[in-house]
Amino acid sequence: MRLTDSPEFELTYRQGRAFRGRLFSVHEFPNELGNSRLGLSVSRKVGNAVTRNLVRRRLREAFHTVVPRVSGASDFVISARPPAADASFSELGEELVKALRKLDRLEDPREEGAKSRR
Repeated sequence: MRLTDSPEFELTYRQGRAFRGRLFSVHEFPNELGNSRLGLSVSRKVGNAVTRNLVRRRLREAFHTVVPRVSGASDFVISARPPAADASFSELGEELVKALRKLDRLEDPREEGAKSRR
């Protein structure tokens, strides 16, 4: 699901926790909907419309590949920084995983394997 309303973005920015990285910042705020939602903010500082849309598509896909490992339901707002325009998909994905770990929202697959073997 996507985060689309301005008040929801504001709530996430003001009351949520943040990770600030080189390529983007991630703001996270728990919700009670039962699933995680993503909102993207890619300003004109990142590049022209084609570049901004490319960054949006890459970030959205990176999020969708990681979302099954996200613990709990939260709203996430990712604000891209200008270096994101030159980053590859794998670089964006690695930084997203790093951000979610810092925010304690990513379940470690190694822990799940250890739990199932017990």
